[in-house]
Amino acid sequence: MDFNGLADPYVKLHLLPGACKANKLKTKTQRNTLNPVWNEDLTYSGITDDDIT
Repeated sequence: MDFNGLADPYVKLHLLPGACKANKLKTKTQRNTLNPVWNEDLTYSGITDDDIT
């Protein structure tokens, strides 16, 4: 939280197993809010439906 009582939240997604950079995505930071709303599509490249199931 900032000194003004607000936060700069974001979401980090990690696709497991594996710890490579291609398995990590992050949303844009929502500045100065305690009630963030994300309306973003995050797409992993090179990942098939079979990889997820």
